[in-house]
Amino acid sequence: MNKQSEKDKPSGFSWDWGKGITVAIVLFIISTLSVVAYVVSLDYHMVTENHYERAVNYQEHIDRVEQASAMSQPVQIKLMPGDRMVRLQFPNSLALDNLKGTVELYRPNDSSMDQKIDLNLNQNGIQEISSQNLARGKWLVKVSWSSNGQNYFKEESIFL
Repeated sequence: MNKQSEKDKPSGFSWDWGKGITVAIVLFIISTLSVVAYVVSLDYHMVTENHYERAVNYQEHIDRVEQASAMSQPVQIKLMPGDRMVRLQFPNSLALDNLKGTVELYRPNDSSMDQKIDLNLNQNGIQEISSQNLARGKWLVKVSWSSNGQNYFKEESIFL
């Protein structure tokens, strides 16, 4: 009778609950390690490197924005699509001789593309910045300047 029952058993690999649980755990571990390896390999971009310093100076930033908003003639930031230029136009009411500042072309999704340019206005208070070397997509143009002891800040989004 023993020999007969051995003949009835299938030959080769037999599947039981223990092997199924082991395979499931091994697949779970492999998939978890794959996700961890993928996430670690991602390139992340911090919005800013100096969070603490910016938080401390936030009220100063608010004052600069309000000062720029209170101007009778605001600074204009325009994209000139035909020329592929970003045009900054400052009002004549500002003392252009005394004006100093910077323009930051800020890419929200990739800080390695950010550019900082010194303000260099012509006699009419205009500065044009070429956008031909800028990647397509959303950019923030951040203009920070001072004139006659007053500090100003203006920011606008442009889409190339």
